[in-house]
Amino acid sequence: MNDAAGGQDWAVPGGDGTPTVGTTPDAMGASVAPAQYAPPAPAVVPAAPAAQAAPTYRSWQPGIIPLRPLSFGDFISVPFKAMRYNRAVVVGGPLLFVGASMVVLAAALWLFFTDPSIAFLSPTSQFQGVQGSTVAVGVAALITLILADALSSAIVAPGVARAVLGERISVGDAMKAVGGRIWQLLLLWLLTTLAMTIAVAPGVAAIWLGSANGDNGAVAAGFLVAFALGLLIGVPAYLISTVARCVIVLERTGAVTSVRRTMGLIKGRFWWSFLIVFVTGLLIGFITGIVQQLLGFVAGIALVVGMTGAWVGTAIAVGVYVLGAVITYVFTYAYMGSVYALIYIDLRIRHEGFDLDLARAAEARRA
Repeated sequence: MNDAAGGQDWAVPGGDGTPTVGTTPDAMGASVAPAQYAPPAPAVVPAAPAAQAAPTYRSWQPGIIPLRPLSFGDFISVPFKAMRYNRAVVVGGPLLFVGASMVVLAAALWLFFTDPSIAFLSPTSQFQGVQGSTVAVGVAALITLILADALSSAIVAPGVARAVLGERISVGDAMKAVGGRIWQLLLLWLLTTLAMTIAVAPGVAAIWLGSANGDNGAVAAGFLVAFALGLLIGVPAYLISTVARCVIVLERTGAVTSVRRTMGLIKGRFWWSFLIVFVTGLLIGFITGIVQQLLGFVAGIALVVGMTGAWVGTAIAVGVYVLGAVITYVFTYAYMGSVYALIYIDLRIRHEGFDLDLARAAEARRA
């Protein structure tokens, strides 16, 4: 791709301007009669271009990972290295999107908890319907949360990619890489959501019909169908979309092209990639779950105080809830976004010899 630094290190091998693994012409390959052979003087032998220099031991780990296929432990530990090395992008990028969405969410929660038309929060009033401002801000909060989900892990990809080469970039550079691909990222999010919805739709329909007719057997069958189709369709769709986000940002492709590209890369490595995402997801879910439980307990106490009429309690409850959401979402997006970027790089190393391209690029930048 043409990244923020102006290079083409992440383009698809074989395309125009792509650094591919090649060899220089062998000058001694032609047969020359001994009598006619005259070795050139050393002074006139041109030096090899820096970009074509053979990789040395230094280029095999110019950044946060050794340039080789990654082990399972690398996927667990290296995201923390990325968060330290390029923290402005890997942590700051998700914080920018999540923070903006949380501001709107905080406004929606405040209106919800202080809306006099909501009976269970104001027992003395009659329920007359939620105020229009509350609904409008709630819809805005939902839209910003969707945008944050679609863009937060995507902005991490260029930060991790540059950290692999031992480079640091700013949030502005990462925003330039993501900015031109926003619509493609949103289209990918929409396609993924649609695929997962279609996957569980038959089961949900069976559950709804069974509940309407009082048929417990149909309800149970609906749950089984929804679970089975969710595994068969929803899980692959989610996994492919996570890697496809990196393809969209780093290779400057469209949503559909990125899905096809990802399916080619992940072929033969699907279950390995799924295991990585599953285990790292459990790890980050355990850590963020502890934070949510602690802050949720504080927010619950403050909310009880707020329901008695003290606005300070409501303000504390909203603030603690938003703070917990920011911490958990930012940490999740930063960590899992790094995992997705590393899966993409690892797949290219295994299928395309991308480690050699990265080594040459690192050597050229040092030169």
